[in-house]
Amino acid sequence: MAADDPALLRFITRWDRDAEALRRAVSDLAGREVHFGRQELPKEREALFSLFDRDPLGAVTQREDGSWVMPWNPWSAWRAIVEERYLPPKGPPLHARLPLPYHAVPGPLRLALYPLIAGRGVDPSATPPSPAWPIEARIDTFQARLFAGVTGREPGPSWPGGKRYPLVMTHDVDTAQGMKRAGAVLEEMVELGLKPCFFLVGEGYTWDEGFCDAVRQAGGEIGLHGDLHDNRISYLSAAEAGARLDRCQEQLVRHGILGFRAPSLLVSDALYEAVGPRFAWDSSVPDTDTNTLLGPRRGCGTTFPFRRGRTLVLPTTMPADDRLLLLGYRGLDLLEPLRRKWKHVQKVGGLCHFLTHPEPHLFGKPLIRDLFKALIKEILDAGDAWVATPSMVAEHWRAVEAAPTP
Repeated sequence: MAADDPALLRFITRWDRDAEALRRAVSDLAGREVHFGRQELPKEREALFSLFDRDPLGAVTQREDGSWVMPWNPWSAWRAIVEERYLPPKGPPLHARLPLPYHAVPGPLRLALYPLIAGRGVDPSATPPSPAWPIEARIDTFQARLFAGVTGREPGPSWPGGKRYPLVMTHDVDTAQGMKRAGAVLEEMVELGLKPCFFLVGEGYTWDEGFCDAVRQAGGEIGLHGDLHDNRISYLSAAEAGARLDRCQEQLVRHGILGFRAPSLLVSDALYEAVGPRFAWDSSVPDTDTNTLLGPRRGCGTTFPFRRGRTLVLPTTMPADDRLLLLGYRGLDLLEPLRRKWKHVQKVGGLCHFLTHPEPHLFGKPLIRDLFKALIKEILDAGDAWVATPSMVAEHWRAVEAAPTP
């Protein structure tokens, strides 16, 4: 496959439509009719993820007319995972019912109290094995193997400029203290050659207008991190969530905001119903995460964009700064899971999507920032990353979606 052949990316976008669209895409690539069987999907999370451990064509049978039959429906299983349907339903947790914003608690103390708020310890090995952390490779590997199996070509996902994968740097500015340090973060990220995106809370603090203008002038962008960082918006109805988002309309227009990220990455169907008509993309779901407020393990299981309802989701993929500190990573040890994850996305061609916080105890601390910068320089020196903003990735993904299947 040529280095600039987008065929694999185009194939991955076909999973976003419906089961029939995917079946047709597989059939077109295979040059024969391919049918999906009606084998019942498992409801237990580990068995669901394990479906993607299989050889995509290992159980295929061939009919007399030459068509193939896969025993189960990969689209349905994929959809159940990317929408995190394996998570048990929950009502608003304690942190979404507090009378005061939880960010009133100093950052270091929040890290110390987090295990109590989440209701569990911080040992990833004691949590359910799926999705695996920090690398959940099964869906991305399955899609690439299915593509190779039906085409006879080794997949080679390609992004603009013939690059292997997008490099996206995003920062959640949760508090006024983070806002004060965001300028230094912007300067250092741009100096590296990145196009950073800063997610600001609509009514959480006073926005530094000069900073916002500087972000855009540097090639970056501003996103909305909710109207308030109170963790409640995802537990409201779509109409209630939409009304809260509409309070930020003036800021959306003033700063050309196209993207949304939910506070604490808490999402729901109702929230996505509100987000879809108001934003071009969302970035509220990790591909895999551990010891989270939604459960001991969560994630969409893929490093590629996908749609949830009307919303295009760009998953975060690199372990976040607060998560690494919560798990006890310090000093050079902090780079170990980050470097491993980078090598994975480099291999599969998905998003290398960083999520950090310019808060004084997190990415706002120069020592922590220097550790991340060392890895980012290594990534850039490799020369195969497309440096992009989330909106650039979303625009390219839509162009690939619109391209006809060859």
